[in-house]
Amino acid sequence: MEKGKIIPFYMAYPLPLYYEDEQEVVKDMEYLQSQHSPEIRSLQREIMEVINLLDYEGSMIYDEYPDRFSMERQSRMICDRLKSKYQDDDTCKFRDMLSWEGFQDIIRLLMYDEILKRRHRKSRGYLRF
Repeated sequence: MEKGKIIPFYMAYPLPLYYEDEQEVVKDMEYLQSQHSPEIRSLQREIMEVINLLDYEGSMIYDEYPDRFSMERQSRMICDRLKSKYQDDDTCKFRDMLSWEGFQDIIRLLMYDEILKRRHRKSRGYLRF
């Protein structure tokens, strides 16, 4: 930089993750998700299968502001599907750990997380909001 040259204020204090490599951030995120319990990882796999069906050009998951009602409906459909799968399973730890309302909250959280990953991996990169 030349001596005495004035730079804009936003260049003097860059964002903390501005220079971070996107692949490193994705790698960290995937590592931390691998630390989830086996039960949560199985839920993640189920949710990924459902979101794969919604992953197409023009899908609601890529809307700038996804419709809250549609997102809630989708999470309820996933929850109902998983509830019917695990309801009669005696080895299911979810029945002992949570009420079904808490189970639905976890499903919604995992679904939003999966959608967020897909939205920012697709075209804009993970860090480029």
